[in-house]
Amino acid sequence: MKNWPLDHPKAKAMARRRGDILDAARSCFIKTGYAGTSMDAIADAAGISLMTLYRHAESKDDLFAATVSDACRARDDQERQYFESLLDLPFRELLTTSALHIQDKITRADTVALMRLVIAEATAFPHLLPLAYDGFVTHFENLARQIIQAKSDARSETIALVARAYVDCLVGADTLRILMGQPRPNAVDHRRKAEMAADIVVRALGQSGV
Repeated sequence: MKNWPLDHPKAKAMARRRGDILDAARSCFIKTGYAGTSMDAIADAAGISLMTLYRHAESKDDLFAATVSDACRARDDQERQYFESLLDLPFRELLTTSALHIQDKITRADTVALMRLVIAEATAFPHLLPLAYDGFVTHFENLARQIIQAKSDARSETIALVARAYVDCLVGADTLRILMGQPRPNAVDHRRKAEMAADIVVRALGQSGV
């Protein structure tokens, strides 16, 4: 899905339109499934023409991938600025706060609904699996790698392995339990898991948490 340049004269309006389209697409996909959702239906839900929708997304696959990615990313400038400010925190606190963010994003009701959709339709549409994996897991691994690189001078290969272990700690059995209908972990459980993930990184890199 197209991302409009920040210096585009209509950048803010385009960003709002993109958000409306993704909201409409997510609602349609969750309600009627991947097979049951058409570009026409998404355009109608977003209140735009089909031609306008195709200016933003090349295909339904493109739009589905963007919908998955959008579930895990900052939605506006305020949220993006907040996460940029986290880089000023001590290393362990940065890792813990970021872990809480990842857990919150991955356990949201609409995110869980999208994951269930992918699982339910994977046999008929196996190409959805890598799209979802990139949108959820790979995105968080890249985010973790960027966070760690900002505070560590370890080799890139080491950082990549540690970032994967960090995300594995957060997106593991708890996510499976939620997909199977178990309650979402409470704030205490999320905090404990976030601190465990932070400790994994600090110990693996042999760094101080400050």
